Amino acid sequence: MKCISVPTSHDAMQRLDLDVSLEGDLIEVTITDEQFQSLIDTGVISQLNQFIEINIDEFEDEKIIGIRDLTLAKSILGQVSPSDRANAEVLVSQINKAIEYNTGVLFYF
Repeated sequence: MKCISVPTSHDAMQRLDLDVSLEGDLIEVTITDEQFQSLIDTGVISQLNQFIEINIDEFEDEKIIGIRDLTLAKSILGQVSPSDRANAEVLVSQINKAIEYNTGVLFYF
């Protein structure tokens, strides 16, 4: 299982860094290996890695932080083909929440 988390505030991000998160600090979504593979198959993961200069893969923790990178990620996900949209929806939802809270998306793989 892989976890995609969004802190609900800047304070929540700081508590997460210190490993003292409180209930309600994170919006977490767990995805299966199959769901992750479906995301990879859409091509969106490689595009995020390339354009945001990160390394989301099966063995790394990674993050997308900052309004510029989150907006770019949202734009990339907006280009997913209609047939792949269902596979990307969990990531779209988390990115939208991160933009709303002005925090980030954290990938714990």
